[in-house]
Amino acid sequence: MKKSMLTLSALTCTLLASCGDTTGTEMKPLWQDEFSGPGLDATKWSPMIGNGDAYGIPGWGNNELEFYTGRPENVTVKDGTLVITARQENYIAPAGTPEQGKAFTWTSGRIRTAGKFSRTYGKFEIRAKMPVGKGLWPAIWMLPEPNEYGTWAANGEIDIAEGWGSKPDVIAHTLHYGGQWPNNVSKGVTVPFPNSGPNSGKLNDWHTYTLEWTSDEMRWLVDGVETAKQTAWWSAKNNPPQSDADLNPWPAPFDRPFHLLLNLAVGGNFDGNPDATTPNQAQMLVDYVRVYGIQGEADNPGPRPDMTYPWTPRPARAALADGNLIYNGTFDWADNDARVQPDTTALDGVNNSKFWTLYQNGGAFTLSNDATQGNALKTVISDGGTLSYAIQVRQDGINIVQGRKYEVSFDAWASQNRTLMVKVGGGQDRGWAAYSGEKTLDVGTTRTRKSFTFDMTAVTDAAARLEFNLGNQGANTVWLDNVVVKDVGAAAGARPPAADGNLIYNAGFTQDSPGVPGIQSGGQDVPGTDYWYTWENGASGLTSSVAGGVITLSVAHADVGNDWHVQFGQKNVAVKKGQNYQLTFKASADSPRTVAVVVGQDGGSYLRYLNATAALTTTEQTFTYTFTAPEDNVGAQLQILGAVGAAGDAYKLKFSDVRLVPLP
Repeated sequence: MKKSMLTLSALTCTLLASCGDTTGTEMKPLWQDEFSGPGLDATKWSPMIGNGDAYGIPGWGNNELEFYTGRPENVTVKDGTLVITARQENYIAPAGTPEQGKAFTWTSGRIRTAGKFSRTYGKFEIRAKMPVGKGLWPAIWMLPEPNEYGTWAANGEIDIAEGWGSKPDVIAHTLHYGGQWPNNVSKGVTVPFPNSGPNSGKLNDWHTYTLEWTSDEMRWLVDGVETAKQTAWWSAKNNPPQSDADLNPWPAPFDRPFHLLLNLAVGGNFDGNPDATTPNQAQMLVDYVRVYGIQGEADNPGPRPDMTYPWTPRPARAALADGNLIYNGTFDWADNDARVQPDTTALDGVNNSKFWTLYQNGGAFTLSNDATQGNALKTVISDGGTLSYAIQVRQDGINIVQGRKYEVSFDAWASQNRTLMVKVGGGQDRGWAAYSGEKTLDVGTTRTRKSFTFDMTAVTDAAARLEFNLGNQGANTVWLDNVVVKDVGAAAGARPPAADGNLIYNAGFTQDSPGVPGIQSGGQDVPGTDYWYTWENGASGLTSSVAGGVITLSVAHADVGNDWHVQFGQKNVAVKKGQNYQLTFKASADSPRTVAVVVGQDGGSYLRYLNATAALTTTEQTFTYTFTAPEDNVGAQLQILGAVGAAGDAYKLKFSDVRLVPLP
């Protein structure tokens, strides 16, 4: 089954920007590995080692379980095939790795061509067979080399093929791009395998996965059948991006060399963790990897296509006649209702479910209309997954306006007592903001009307979303019906200054009051932190403590280029257009560190009214800043963003006496 090795003419082609075309019957690869040798070719591939700690992203940023090794037990070549094996075993990370001494229950393999082969544009063809089993995550993908546009995902990521071990009938193709995390976006599709034979429609059959990449188009094929195409993407140079002026030139970021990666992950956010049905050993097999040129691949891409960005104004969808912002809240609108458009979403396999959509991150369930319960949406959950949002039913496109109060109400009941997390918030381009907060509600076994209200203090969002997060509650059945979100009047208004005139509440870190939100660090409220919050990217290992009016933020893992990996601040700060303000605070660090200091929008374009830095030393200093508010905003926020550093670098930051006051 193996094809001929790289020829002299193909070597000549590697010196050219483009060679051959995708239709030529005699086309020769520019680069290839047929895995015909006795082992992994070290001139082409390098194994990656560990669980991500060496790169500042423990769990590889996805809470993955595996420790990657270069052992033959995990990565080998046999009978002309690359074999990557995931093994359930008791494994202690070896000396010399950042994880040394830690115990892991799974090992696997991840190899890449970084530093050995990368290319801009071309046809990338990989014949592979991927394993099936809950929690298995095989992937064929590409990352940039070098990172000319900053950190992920402003620099881009191309996922040629990703498989869910628990969903063997489908494969995913995705692009990641936009701003630097967490202001990145992604666009992709999940498609069934082309059915060209009785045994060809499963993940664990042999398939040929192809990406055809030119300056203005990405085209995916499985077994020669086109399964996806994208012609629009973007990259921003500021973080967060705020306008078209922040964009890198089109077609960035996909106009630079990318290298290849092949790996088999286990567990984490993509397919959840393994369960009793998962085999204790699974293999991803690769027959060959071939890269070709495409005629005209580097041609002028033409003008930037029309695209929607986080800062692009969006038309608001009108409320219904009764004021409800939710369309089809009773799950009984006909699919041909006049309000339904060609691109209106629906729940797969569920009649009368237009305007609703589903997100799944692990878990197993079925959705249907329950005609015996007034056509309510019925979710039969056999596996709730490990995350509340493992099963998420939601409606997008809700217009939530700053300065207004909203009421959320719905009927809910379940086969057994459980809780339900409900949220009105923003999408990815709003950093998944929770305008309503995350409301955890008790649900019993009889139909009951649930409701809550919230004030919208963030910038108006015409594309807000209502989420019902049904995961992480085991096996049960949940019903939802008569869903309503309504504007019920003006919000409470601007939060007044504290008694001493400070717009920042609890500036001395002394308050610990029932019912007042404090920071969430490891799921625990930290005493003394009423009104303050922290956030981290899941890989920074942030913990917090308060003593003597000083808050200490302890970061276990610095990010090499992204100050957003740790955030500390206060929301609902009211500012007035044209008013001058002064911000002061005291701060120090256990080693010299520079942090970002921001006052600005919470959501929207994340416009920054103050965008500065503070060079912290081991000696406490007072830092002072002034700025003029460019708009009225009752929901502005103060943020201090973590310091960048070497991968895995740990540090501590201390803050006290935070004051924000208007100037005369």
